[in-house]
Amino acid sequence: MTTAPPAPRDVLTQLEAEARAARISGTSYELTLDLTAGAERYRGTSTIRFNDSGQGDTIIDLTGSTIESLVLNGESIDTPEWDGHRITLPGALLQAENLLLISYENEYDHSGDGFHQFIDPEDGEEYLYSNFEPFSAHKLLPCFDQPDIKATYHLTVTAPADWEIVHNSAATSTNQLDDGRTRHEFAKTQSFSPYLFALICGPYQAFRDTHGDIDLGFFCRRSLAPHLDQDELFEVTKQGLDFFAEFFDYPYPFGKYDQIFVPEFNAGAMENVGAVTFAEVFVFRDPPTDNQRLNRAEVILHEMAHMWFGDLVTMRWWNDLWLNESFATYMSYLALVEGTRFHSSWQVFNSGMKNWAYRQDQLITTHPIAGEVADTDQTFLNFDGITYGKGAATIKQLVATMGMDGFRNGMRTYFQRHQYGNTSLAEFLDALQDGSRSVGDDRDLHEWARLWLETPSLNTLAASWEADGDRVSAMQLQQTAPPDHQTLRPHHIEIALARDEGDSITIETVPGVIESDSADVPEAIGLAAPQFVFPNYNDHDFVKIALDDASLDFVREHLERIDDPLLRQLIWQALWNMVRDQQLRAPDYLELAGPKVAAERDPELVESTLSTMTASVGRYIPEAQKELVAHNSFELAWRTLNTVSDPDLRIIWARTLINLAITSDDISHCARLADGDLTVDGLTIDQNMRWEIAVRTVAYNISGAADRIRDERKRDPSDRGQRQMLRAEVSVPDADVKEAAWNRFLGDGYGSLHLTRAAMGGFHWWSQRDLLANYTERFFEVIPGVFERSENEFASTYFGSLFPTRVEPAVLERSQQLLATLGDGQPLLSRLLRESNDDLERALKCRAFAASGTA
Repeated sequence: MTTAPPAPRDVLTQLEAEARAARISGTSYELTLDLTAGAERYRGTSTIRFNDSGQGDTIIDLTGSTIESLVLNGESIDTPEWDGHRITLPGALLQAENLLLISYENEYDHSGDGFHQFIDPEDGEEYLYSNFEPFSAHKLLPCFDQPDIKATYHLTVTAPADWEIVHNSAATSTNQLDDGRTRHEFAKTQSFSPYLFALICGPYQAFRDTHGDIDLGFFCRRSLAPHLDQDELFEVTKQGLDFFAEFFDYPYPFGKYDQIFVPEFNAGAMENVGAVTFAEVFVFRDPPTDNQRLNRAEVILHEMAHMWFGDLVTMRWWNDLWLNESFATYMSYLALVEGTRFHSSWQVFNSGMKNWAYRQDQLITTHPIAGEVADTDQTFLNFDGITYGKGAATIKQLVATMGMDGFRNGMRTYFQRHQYGNTSLAEFLDALQDGSRSVGDDRDLHEWARLWLETPSLNTLAASWEADGDRVSAMQLQQTAPPDHQTLRPHHIEIALARDEGDSITIETVPGVIESDSADVPEAIGLAAPQFVFPNYNDHDFVKIALDDASLDFVREHLERIDDPLLRQLIWQALWNMVRDQQLRAPDYLELAGPKVAAERDPELVESTLSTMTASVGRYIPEAQKELVAHNSFELAWRTLNTVSDPDLRIIWARTLINLAITSDDISHCARLADGDLTVDGLTIDQNMRWEIAVRTVAYNISGAADRIRDERKRDPSDRGQRQMLRAEVSVPDADVKEAAWNRFLGDGYGSLHLTRAAMGGFHWWSQRDLLANYTERFFEVIPGVFERSENEFASTYFGSLFPTRVEPAVLERSQQLLATLGDGQPLLSRLLRESNDDLERALKCRAFAASGTA
């Protein structure tokens, strides 16, 4: 028996992966797991078959507590060379065909990665699930944990008899054992990467259906089952399966299709083959808006698209992560628009995914969509707005360039050519090139990819025109690039020309193509002279838009009269970018946006605009003005909440009202709303709203706060209530409370990462900035050690939750000082510091610009 030593950092480099993939092939795993209810550990036995064409030692990955036995090709290795993460297989024992037997014991994980264990505080039930991307499969089973060593898996699990056991494949047999447990054997899977292996266990409530010959399942905790709206979930699932099978001309490849809502999940969802896991936020405990339903449908379709993009065909290494995420994102929105009832989804794509991408691509840490990823730690960094949002927006631009028919044909070629294999960018482009040629387009997609996928940052487009009388005599597009990233790209766009006809705003469109710094638009000549021009109509491009002075004056006056909600969304996005670029003062933006958003009746537009207004108040309004501006915005929200009739708009305005409450009077106003002393026709203050109000009363020391928290906990005994209680406990404006929480964050935490994250959410409050002043220096003193000794999820959570929130030059200077000392030794911390510094510097500039009074 070998016990794991203190382990080094668990990371795999690209060079190591390439060397191992060059010698290892023909891999299969037979895994037997022994699970007992209420235990802290589980046991496993793995039989691994693989071919080896190399020389000398090789490595297999296993993070565990104890190796009980290890036998390689019949030779027992009593004391294997194991650092807690990697087992060295001695070259003297390796053969062309190998048989490796490993028995081991391991502790459950509580970080949301690996094999996670959760105890439901509401009913005491135990739930388990796996989550492995990018490099955690070896926390459950010994394996060659990299995407290009695909394998088959044959799983047997012994577990409590009342547990559901969900795996990538269907169960072939279940047998009752004498100890009251049940042994489940599953069909041998098709070949896929280790990070896509899935095992979900516990007394989950099952909901089942079929679609053609595909068995469908949804699963959630028993305590959440009353909230699971299975009809809509199955409807979207079936619509997605039909859409993708037809679009790709390739039927769903993995037999059954299960979807499981799991507790304390770190991401939104994970595309495990045939067993997709989702965060429980998508089980609506409170009445959702239709936007929430749309966003859930997008996540369902995103993960389903991965069954083809990512699972059937997988990137060779993580530098082509975008081949998974960008295409799954683009295809999910395309499926929403063309295959479901959510026909306005491109508008949501713009306000959500693209705004995330625009922010990420303007940070100092911007990177190419397809770039170098030296190791798995760097992979963790690239699950970002560029990989998801910019990549998907770039694919939308590619489709505008090559046409949907060529794109579809290329996708069909790609899956037929590379099914069950691994690919790189070059192989993907070759398939697309063939698809493009099938419709008579011989453009060089490799050059297009070099400009769009292999260079960072984004361009800005502007339009100028001349008129002869009331007709356009000339129109020109201009393209610019940032000084640090001067790539100019080809852009295929639609240009909107708008004018006020009295009763309505009339819009004409013309196509535009620009590949250098300028291009003429001959199609515009002779059209009626516009009052407003927008050179990205229908949002086919990933660019910033610079509005000319005449167009800016027009939208100030008439924006709400434009009928097209996507165009209104694009204009609001351009205005928001002007705020961030210090071209429009934040107070002026709020003054412009306030009355227009109050009159807006498109829920997505209202929600996205209110989000930017709230962000302006939080970061871009000078400190001396913040309380007054927040209160004025609160008053706008209250007035509008009392006038809107649409149920979704009521919910959106009520949530905004609570988020804008940063004064004692405004928080007390919200408390009266929760208590029923104030009412709004048609509005119910749901449990999430009640918790947010209650925690704010604690943070601001409002009379009766402690009793309010206790009452809410009685009302909500669930895990959500447990997390909110922790947040409330840390929110108390008391030095001893803050000190105790700080020490606990640095110590054993609050049980799981999810609970610790909830407690961290109560540490920083704007009203407590003086109380927390000394924690600025303490944060920068301890943060390097946090990253040295912690896993990535905890370290990034600690940073994101506890980085000082004060918008002050001294915070920026201290952060820059720390960054200068790190060198190349801590890439994750360095990147997060650089991004936070970039955001903070932008906020300081926006505040200075707002205070200057400059128009």
